[in-house]
Amino acid sequence: MVKKWNAGVIGCGSIAQALHLPGYAKHPAVDLVAACDPVRQRHAEAERFCVQRMYTDYREMLAREQLDVVSVASPNRFHAEHAIAALNAGAHVLLEKPAALSMKEIAAIKAAVKKNKRILMVGYSHRFQRGNLKAKKLIDAGAIGEPYMIRVRFAHMGPLPGWAKSDWFYRPELAGGGAMLDMGIHAIDQAIWLVGPVRGVQAMQATLRKEIRVDDNALLLLEFAGGRALGYIDVGWTSPAGFVGLEVMGDKGVILIDYAQGMYLTTGKVTANVKARMVRKTRLIDPAPTTGGWPAEVPELIKHIRMGSDRGHGIDAGGAALAVALAGYESARTGRRVKVAKGL
Repeated sequence: MVKKWNAGVIGCGSIAQALHLPGYAKHPAVDLVAACDPVRQRHAEAERFCVQRMYTDYREMLAREQLDVVSVASPNRFHAEHAIAALNAGAHVLLEKPAALSMKEIAAIKAAVKKNKRILMVGYSHRFQRGNLKAKKLIDAGAIGEPYMIRVRFAHMGPLPGWAKSDWFYRPELAGGGAMLDMGIHAIDQAIWLVGPVRGVQAMQATLRKEIRVDDNALLLLEFAGGRALGYIDVGWTSPAGFVGLEVMGDKGVILIDYAQGMYLTTGKVTANVKARMVRKTRLIDPAPTTGGWPAEVPELIKHIRMGSDRGHGIDAGGAALAVALAGYESARTGRRVKVAKGL
């Protein structure tokens, strides 16, 4: 008989209602036994996912329930606190991004993972989109040669109004940052995942249009370890339209993933080598590259648990992206290039 995993969710806002609650409710190997949120209105909204018991305090939930897996979908400020508590209660964890707000918190989460011998997966949903998974396989197989440039643009109109249940995204004491930490953490993770570790950052961040206390737009220039690749990231909360996706350029080809138009692979002599003959071939790889994403996260987590491995999606990945984002904020503040903190 296949083991049933008892699941709980900490935080029942928009991301929980879009991803975590329905993900557990639909999974045949999971029983959604509990969820908690300090706001009573969230309880009523979570009821449609057939949660067996609701709590207002996560500590009470963890003490009373025998949970095998817990999603942490609370505001950023509480990610480390809630993840560590769930790990110490014996649960595996699906942790929303950013994994924490400081490298000290990352170290504490990593220690809790090791101490409790649990699996923790950071919710980098873009990794589980079909196009990005194909890009990773193509790059690892050498389809475009050695990557030397990546550009990423992730932008939308922002969490509020229209999506978020409250304004916590715009409150620095709860969010820790704005677009650079929200959209940017996904973009940074994609850059690291597809190209490699980042050693230096130059960045600008600004609040251009929204009347909020965090950045609504940010630009980052990345210098990858080894000095053989660069990157460019553009993220924002003020974009009603435009390109969203990424492009990776290598010595033998280019992968372009337009989230609205499809994924394309161009191969041939595409570098700036003046002696090369410019012969190119472009083909459509996937017309719907964003397939997957949120709906894939819970099944991936259960797969990770069964395999006994975070499969590279764990707290080290969470820390690597956070270190770049923190360096980006420091660069924006000082106007200087900032070295990225080394891994823990």
